[in-house]
Amino acid sequence: MEFYQLRSFVTIAHENHLTRAAEKLHISQPAVSAHIKALEEELGQPLFVRSATGMRLTPAGKELCRQAEVILHEVEEFARIGKDLLDRPVGTVRIGLNRNAEFLRISDLYRQLRLCGPDIEIVLHQSISGTIMQLVEKGVLNCGFILGDCESEVLKSLTLAGFCLRIVGPMALAKELAGADLAMLADLPWIGIPDDCPYSRIMERYFYSRGLRPKTGVVADQQAAIVSMIQSGVGLNFMLEEEALQAEKQGQVALWPGKGFPIALSFVWRRKESDTPLMRAVLGAMRATWQE
Repeated sequence: MEFYQLRSFVTIAHENHLTRAAEKLHISQPAVSAHIKALEEELGQPLFVRSATGMRLTPAGKELCRQAEVILHEVEEFARIGKDLLDRPVGTVRIGLNRNAEFLRISDLYRQLRLCGPDIEIVLHQSISGTIMQLVEKGVLNCGFILGDCESEVLKSLTLAGFCLRIVGPMALAKELAGADLAMLADLPWIGIPDDCPYSRIMERYFYSRGLRPKTGVVADQQAAIVSMIQSGVGLNFMLEEEALQAEKQGQVALWPGKGFPIALSFVWRRKESDTPLMRAVLGAMRATWQE
């Protein structure tokens, strides 16, 4: 007994006509007739009474038809559940964080993910933007937050928000900062940053391209370390405007009065994984957290 035989049986029972059933099933009339003949032979009894006007179920056929409908429904439900399991976002997503979890709204993101993917596990990895991009490209991380542009052909990016960087320095350099232009800033001590830090793009665009090479005595790649060294009097660097204004208000840093430098916060992932159930769920949660 085959499922296609049961489909032919139920379709004829509903249509009461062999030709109409064949048309509905999109197969030939002889094929439908052969299905019913094979089914009747296997069951050892007729399922229909044939007449010039059509076909109607025998008493046994009526009982068996009800059971066949149940079987076909269960098969369809089995296939639907299988498809749902295939499309369900499950697994572990490893996310790179370039700032603290509160700033990146990780708690909100987690709640959004629970709504669409309760079986998703989240693993967080703290690093700087350039390193996060490299780790995502290599597949060590699934995705991550970065500041600045995504210049990778392997990755796709979603812009989450726009920010502004401000130059800040130790309180001891407040007078020097107050009246300085970019050339004068370059003569002051700076905290160096590695090439894969997004701040290096700002340095390239606004300082190096003008032939200005700020003096650096120490290099740091973590924002917390940079801020700590600024406050300790080591040198100048960048802070997000909101954080810089707050730190200035608290007397922790001196703020250069010149204009800020625009920079975007983005979310990156591997291009080839854009249509996977897991990444679709993560991106949906990310948009709900940041854009809606």
